[in-house]
Amino acid sequence: MRVHAVMSGKYDVVIVGARVAGSSLAILLGQMGKKVLLLDKAKFPSDTLSTHFMSHTGFLKKLGVLEQLEESGLRKVTRMRTYIGSSFIEGPRTSYTIIPKRDQLDSVLIEKALEFPTVTFKPKTSARALLWNGNKVTGIRVEENGGEEEIHAGLVVGADGKNSNIAHWAGAKMYKQTEPLRPVIYGYFEGVEPLREPTTEIFLHEGRIGFVFPMEPGRDCLGMEIHPDEFRTMMHQPELSFKQTFDQLYGMAERMKESRLLGKIIGTPGMPNFFREAYDHGWALLGDAGHSKDPSTGLGINDAFLQSFLFADALKQIDNGTPWSEAMSEYARKRDEQLLPGFQMTLDYIQSLKKWTENEVALFQSIAANPMVWNKLVPKLSGHIKKDTEDFPLFYQSLKMEAEHFGYKKES
Repeated sequence: MRVHAVMSGKYDVVIVGARVAGSSLAILLGQMGKKVLLLDKAKFPSDTLSTHFMSHTGFLKKLGVLEQLEESGLRKVTRMRTYIGSSFIEGPRTSYTIIPKRDQLDSVLIEKALEFPTVTFKPKTSARALLWNGNKVTGIRVEENGGEEEIHAGLVVGADGKNSNIAHWAGAKMYKQTEPLRPVIYGYFEGVEPLREPTTEIFLHEGRIGFVFPMEPGRDCLGMEIHPDEFRTMMHQPELSFKQTFDQLYGMAERMKESRLLGKIIGTPGMPNFFREAYDHGWALLGDAGHSKDPSTGLGINDAFLQSFLFADALKQIDNGTPWSEAMSEYARKRDEQLLPGFQMTLDYIQSLKKWTENEVALFQSIAANPMVWNKLVPKLSGHIKKDTEDFPLFYQSLKMEAEHFGYKKES
C-alpha cells in the first residue's frame, strides 16, 4: 500500500476511517483540490466485517475504480434467485454488479485517492481525542507509532463505523434507534458448484436468511442471518455449524461437497439500527458512523457511497458561497430522506420472516412454478404494493423489496 509523506500545515479535512465511506470521500475531495488527511487504525490491505453486496456499479464508475476492479477477475453478477424452502424464483437484474472482498475494494479506493497530490493517507494511526475551540471542533489528536500528535483542520469527518469515537466525543445523538435484530455469520469458500450464470442467491428457510454471493471464479461469499439464540452455540464450532446449517438450504449440500473454507467463519451477534446527528460545528459523520442497519438487505456499501457523494456536494455548495449551516442542514435532510425508506424496509423485512402464513408460502410456490406470472407481477410491484391492504401482506412486501433493491427486470 503506497503512503504519502505527511504534509505540513493545516488540513481542509481530516477523515477518520479509510474504508468505503472515508476513502470514497477522499477521492471526491481530492478531485476538488482539498487538502485531505485520511487516517485509519488498521493496516491495509485488510479485511473487515461486511455484507460485500452492491446493488449496482454506478458509484464505482463515478469514482473511477470500476475498470480496475473488473480487471481483477471478478465475475459480473447478472441474475438474482430467491428460494423459499424448495421453491425458487429467478430473473435477470436490471444492471450487473460485482462482489469484491473488502481488502480489495478498500485498497483500490485508497490507491485512487492517493492519485491526488493533496490527499495524504496514514494507516495504523488511531484517533485519541477531538480538539476544540469553544463549541467548535478544530482538529484531532492522534497516536502513531507510540507517539501523539495534534492535527488541525477546518473539518473532522468521522467515518469510523457504528461505534464511532468521533460521534461519541462530539456528543452526536441517535434517533430511530432499534437494537440489533439478527446475528450474521459468513465465510469465503472455494469449490462451491456454481449456477450456469453468476447469480446472487437468497434463501429464506425456517426463519433464517442464507446468501451466496459470487466473487472470482471458484470463490464465493456464503453468509447467513440466524436466530439470536443460535449464535453462541454456532460460534463454538463455527465451520462445522455453518456447513451443517447451510446444507439445509435447497441444493446446497450437493453443491458444497467439494468446497473448502478459505480462512475462518466470521460472525457478529447483530448490527444496531439507528441514525445519528449528521454534523455540528467543525465535525460531520459518514457511513455507519451516521447510519447503521441490519445487513439482511445488503445496503451498507451503497449507503456509504451515497453519503460520500451527498457530503461532497454540500462542501461544493459551501465553496460556492452557501452558508455552512444551510448546506449541512440540507445534507442531513437529503441523507435521511434517501436512507429512511431502506431503513424501514429492512426492519419490516427482518421482523416479518417468522410470520409467513401457509397461504403465503403456497402462493409463492404457485408463482415460482409459473414464470409467466412472475414476469408479469414483478414489474408492477415497485411503488404500488400497500402491505396493509393486501391479502398476502408479507409475501408481497418481500417481493416488492427484492424488485426495488435487488434489481429484477422482466424477462425479454
